[in-house]
Amino acid sequence: MRRGGGLGAATAAGLTALFSLALLVYVSWGEAKRGWPRFAEDKAAAEAEVLAAALGPHLAAGLPLTAFPGFTQIAAPIRAADPALAGIVLRGPEGRALFAAGEEGEAARPPPGARETRLTETRLLVTLPLAGRFGAAGALEFRLDREALAARASRPLPALAALAGGLAFAVFLFALREGRRRRLFVAFAAAFVVAATAVTGSLAALYAEGAEARAKAISESLAGRVGPLFAYGLDLRDVSGLDALLGEYARANEDVAAVGLVVGGVVAAHGEPEAVGRPWRAPAGALEYRAPLPAGAEIAVALPAAVVWRAVARSVRNFAALLIASGLVAATAFGFIRRGGEEDGGPDPRLAALRPVFFLAVFADFLTAGFLPQLAERWAAEAGASGGASLVFSAYFGAFLLALLPATALSARLGARRVTLLGALLVALASAIPALSPGFAPLLGARALAGAGQGLLLIGVQAALLAAPAGGRTRAAAVIVLGFNGGMIAGAAIGSLLVADLGADGVFIIAAAAALLVAALARALPHPEAAQQEARGGGGPRLADLPRAFGSAGFLGALLLVGAPAKAALTGIIVFAAPLHLSARGWAAEEIGQILMLYAVGVLLATGPAARWADRTGRAGFLLFLGGAGAAAGIAAIGAPAMVETSPAAATALALAGVFLTGLAHGCVNAPVIAFVAESGAAARLGAPTATALYRIAERAGHVAGPGLAAAALAAAGGGGGFLWIAGAILGLTCLFGLVAAFAVRKAGT
Repeated sequence: MRRGGGLGAATAAGLTALFSLALLVYVSWGEAKRGWPRFAEDKAAAEAEVLAAALGPHLAAGLPLTAFPGFTQIAAPIRAADPALAGIVLRGPEGRALFAAGEEGEAARPPPGARETRLTETRLLVTLPLAGRFGAAGALEFRLDREALAARASRPLPALAALAGGLAFAVFLFALREGRRRRLFVAFAAAFVVAATAVTGSLAALYAEGAEARAKAISESLAGRVGPLFAYGLDLRDVSGLDALLGEYARANEDVAAVGLVVGGVVAAHGEPEAVGRPWRAPAGALEYRAPLPAGAEIAVALPAAVVWRAVARSVRNFAALLIASGLVAATAFGFIRRGGEEDGGPDPRLAALRPVFFLAVFADFLTAGFLPQLAERWAAEAGASGGASLVFSAYFGAFLLALLPATALSARLGARRVTLLGALLVALASAIPALSPGFAPLLGARALAGAGQGLLLIGVQAALLAAPAGGRTRAAAVIVLGFNGGMIAGAAIGSLLVADLGADGVFIIAAAAALLVAALARALPHPEAAQQEARGGGGPRLADLPRAFGSAGFLGALLLVGAPAKAALTGIIVFAAPLHLSARGWAAEEIGQILMLYAVGVLLATGPAARWADRTGRAGFLLFLGGAGAAAGIAAIGAPAMVETSPAAATALALAGVFLTGLAHGCVNAPVIAFVAESGAAARLGAPTATALYRIAERAGHVAGPGLAAAALAAAGGGGGFLWIAGAILGLTCLFGLVAAFAVRKAGT
């Protein structure tokens, strides 16, 4: 093995690491910008309670708010203590500003019935209604500056960006002296983990600061209500209702772990009566704040550290998904860098150049997977096109199917390189159209164009598979399966994380850029003359050969009973129906993207072992039966929570398990089905390359039919019932395939 990666390879490795680490920092910045305002909102609500307590006696006496003296003097110190607080406004029953500390803002609506949070272009508005003796009296409005909140959330950004750059440079230096892909990937993973740890720590510190500020505001709110007791010199033993008041605060602020009135270190009042008379002790690990009162008394409030870690947990989950996605990008890039090395392996060394091209093509396609069904449904509704969302997906796969045979002819004439280049340019154009011209009609046309482009890309990459040795045919097909699912994982994860900050338009533009990169990399594909020779050697599939292929029970059974239903389940359930179903249950775009990742991870885990087992034993039919039954069980699990009452945690677990099981099941189908078809009667009549190529084209009909069938089943059976109908149909087809496969085996034996 040649030592050292060379300057070009090291530069590529460093840029790959820089891309992944910069993406990590960007996603963490977006998480901070979304998470920090929630703490600021709770803090503002608690501070509003402080002011409301001061207004309480005035309102209880039935006096108008216009007659309240000294509002500005009370509110001004609160505003001055918080740079993000642009103004505190006391509004009357009609929404007109009566007093203001800082900016007054525009005239507002009448007071809401409960605490309300609203966003404007530049402000986060927290409104607390005020009730007087004779009903609604007005409202307190806290006006938070969104730019100032974002600036506070961005404070760790320069240090994290510098760390990412330093770690990427370290990967570059490591690649200069070490060219082995495995060691290079370990260095990349270590750099990512270091950066992720630093990012997680900075988020935890930021959220801890927010939680502490919230505890301070709650304690000061309580101090404002309890303080007059000490001002009047009352004995606390003669005052009733303090325990109830503290308990009310604890219940109103569900994250509060403990709240108490402490005098001389001993609890004088507490939300839990059994704590009274004992020394004050905050729960272990809690964030505590104490507001002083006269006579050595204090209001103590403790928030559990879990408040912070719950806020961080979502970020950590997203970082884990990003690590997997970035790892796949890095592994593909490093493999391309070292494609001539002895570690590439595979059934044909030329396939090493095809992996990054196909991976990146699928990556560009799946960047929009986490939000495309919801976007299509919304745009279809706005255009008055009922059921149009499924049409968007059917148009994509219909164009994909129609492009396959012309693409095969073009590949034989022009070579894989030019076909791939044309496909990449079509995908880039299709990705740019929805960003430049939002709407249902442009989206429908763009997805059809993208389907045609992806069909050209597939044929360009698949041309090399026709020359694979018969003994490794299944593993050669696995290159396509692994590239598809690796690109699906990375695209779904990264796109669903970016859409929250960049919007759908931004992700579409990134997809277009990725497709243009595919076009740039197409020069690494086999030379046109070599591709032409391979295509001529294989004879090329023709539609006229399909009737002869359909005369084989094995070919027809694999197509109609296992292969096409698996493709229909992928497009109809995993790509189309499941995202809509989960979105309706409150799942965010990044969570949906991550569940699509889970499907692809299942496929990846099962594909390699299934392909090797099928090549070694020749029992591909058993794997197909197992895959069909597993897919039916997985789809049923996804829809079960809508039919049977379950807890939210159980529903989430079933959805995750169902998607992952479906992925594992399809991993037992995607590559072994090629081995099964290669041993069928169709292969004996037409030759294995032609039979398998015809099968690959024909099974795409499942892609086209999947979204429409899923939409019809969901509409007819209603939500989860549609999933169970589809699962039952797949199970029935799988059982029928078992009979067909047994018949085909007996016939071959005779």
